[in-house]
Amino acid sequence: MKHKILPSPKTVQYGDTIRTLMPTYYCEGFDGSEKAAMMAASDYFDRVFSRFLSRADKREDAGIVCICDAALGENAYVIDANDGGVTIHTKNAAALNYAFAALVLSVEAGEDGLLVPEMHVEDAPDGTWRGLMVDLARKWHPITYLYDAIDLCYLYKISRLQLHFTDDQSFTFPTDAYPKLRTENRCYSKEALIALDTYAKERGVLLVPELDLPGHCACFNAAYPDIFGSHGIMCAEEKTFSALETLIDEILAVFPDARYLHLGGDEAAIARWDDCEGCRAYREAHNLPDVHALYAHYLQRMTDYVLSKGVTPVIWEGFSKEYNHLISKDVLVIAWESYYQLAPELLAGGFTLINCSWKPLYICTPNTHWTPGEILNWDIYRWQHWWEKSIASKQDIVVPDTAPVLGGQICAWGDQLVGMSSNEEACRAEFALIRERIPALAEKTWNAHSDMSAEALAAMYAHTDAVLDRILRK
Repeated sequence: MKHKILPSPKTVQYGDTIRTLMPTYYCEGFDGSEKAAMMAASDYFDRVFSRFLSRADKREDAGIVCICDAALGENAYVIDANDGGVTIHTKNAAALNYAFAALVLSVEAGEDGLLVPEMHVEDAPDGTWRGLMVDLARKWHPITYLYDAIDLCYLYKISRLQLHFTDDQSFTFPTDAYPKLRTENRCYSKEALIALDTYAKERGVLLVPELDLPGHCACFNAAYPDIFGSHGIMCAEEKTFSALETLIDEILAVFPDARYLHLGGDEAAIARWDDCEGCRAYREAHNLPDVHALYAHYLQRMTDYVLSKGVTPVIWEGFSKEYNHLISKDVLVIAWESYYQLAPELLAGGFTLINCSWKPLYICTPNTHWTPGEILNWDIYRWQHWWEKSIASKQDIVVPDTAPVLGGQICAWGDQLVGMSSNEEACRAEFALIRERIPALAEKTWNAHSDMSAEALAAMYAHTDAVLDRILRK
């Protein structure tokens, strides 16, 4: 039985024997937090193999023994499959999800039960941020699609799922404070999002909600021009900041265990602040010399508010390096276009980065995307682009592999989905592109220096995608 685990483990050794696996488990040394991970594992075993994992009362009656091992790293796992059954070691319950994702890809269904190869696996991720972003604002995505996205993330050990709730086209977060923001027939319920968040947490996937500000705000301008302005950008006034703080509070109430909140921060028409009397007065009152300083101040004020809630803010590259000093270095910055500010400049400014290089990590279904092989030729310390105005289009931008880059993320944008005839057609087309590329992203973020070839990935993908097909709800 050949190696079938994606992303590829740091160490994997196979024996010659294939053994029957009893679908029972026993956990020892955990504090009870492992229960959710075991329920998720049982769910996936049922979907893939039509066998639930049941809890054994005694260790000797279990086919799978899970042991809490404080000596291991935070996200590390070890699997031993031999004549004594399967033993899994992890430091915490979160890493159990990674171990069982690997096990789901290793086990096969035989005529008389489950079969597992003799193997020893030692593994841990290099990148902590292994992400997928889905644009929920430009094209409506049914909630079932997001459950599929979480299942995809589980199988390939993708740790973050960013939900782009707001943009010019619609506002899909269920705000009560500003109900006119809600886009009719394109807004999730709080109950649906709370259930989705629970489902994701049980599977070790962190949801990252996004409130895009101060640009991408046409829906804000249309619904509440007296609060958010009407100039194609959110106003920079006290009433606007107060409203945004209220929205942030609402989002964090729906996602109470959120570790991250994305606040946008890109492609803002900041020159229009000079056309607004209230924005000019605010800038002058705070002794800010120009709109670029006001832009950084805007992000500073909103990210500081999020930090005060014990949550880490994330923003897109978009502010000027002259004002890097205004923004807390606890803020994570996604470097994506290599236009507003380059990765080396952001690093020199003291920021920790996430790599969302336009090329090869953007998917604009159906017309703009790159192959899995091109993703394999990228790494988290490299930025590329196709747009001639970006420096990265002329020469790759590369930073040292010692730089604080947490990982990378595929971004699936909905600009070109808008013209598709139905939401279902659009989501199917988008998901088909995502599921083919996420394995490459997983490989290159789990293993920062992976040299896996496109041919090797394709051979493994044939197996892993077949497993995913059995996992996904029909």
